[in-house]
Amino acid sequence: MIKFENVTHIYNMGTCYEKKALDDITINLAENEMIGLIGKSGSGKSTFIQHFNGLLKPTSGKISIDAKKIGLVFQYPEHQIFEMTVENEVGFAVKDSNDKTKKILEALNAVGLSETYLHKNPFELSGGEKRKVAIASILIMQPEILILDEPTVGLDAETQKNILQYIKKMHERLKMTTIIISHDMDVIAEFTQKTIVMDSGKIIFYGRTSDAFNLPNINLPMTKKLAKLLHTEKIDIPSDIISFEDTVKFLAEKIKEKSN
Repeated sequence: MIKFENVTHIYNMGTCYEKKALDDITINLAENEMIGLIGKSGSGKSTFIQHFNGLLKPTSGKISIDAKKIGLVFQYPEHQIFEMTVENEVGFAVKDSNDKTKKILEALNAVGLSETYLHKNPFELSGGEKRKVAIASILIMQPEILILDEPTVGLDAETQKNILQYIKKMHERLKMTTIIISHDMDVIAEFTQKTIVMDSGKIIFYGRTSDAFNLPNINLPMTKKLAKLLHTEKIDIPSDIISFEDTVKFLAEKIKEKSN
């Protein structure tokens, strides 16, 4: 259970720099789902997620989270790397045990890295490899709630897709609640079932991701843009179809129907 009740957070309260970053937020989040979190820069997204693991405390209101392990992967998590080997970096949060190396290898394999990376210096890896190491260091804890702040920003398209697919597999295997913050609407459409929309410290929408894209002033994923174009050709894609894979399947069926 993840429950926020009338949560407000004010930075620098009582000073001339006072700013209300969260404004009376009340929300109950669905468990074991992949949830998108979107909104303009400065809308309160980062402040919101930092309340999940106690990095920030509410100025007022109450938070109830029924989870012991919460993993938070910040934007550019590779900037948090500090160990001199991948093995030590990924295994830092694991107490010494007989199966510690096994757990490290499982975490690395989960993000597509082999045991050949164990003794490599993480600072000498590519950007995508560093990102994978940073994510593996969180996944090894097997969190019940996993929060990712722009996990694929700055990465090439193939690496983005690979990382998100690995996260999705871990989400399904561990039955985690996974929250993805992203400005990339294609990522939100492809990987989340529900979406939170924030604006000026408030949550203005929480529901099915497909419904979020019906809101005004929301950037659309490529699949929804395609649906608008096809509508002019009298081909209507159902509004709840938003992932690339489902869109392709739907169009393939339409082409098959016309060819018969």
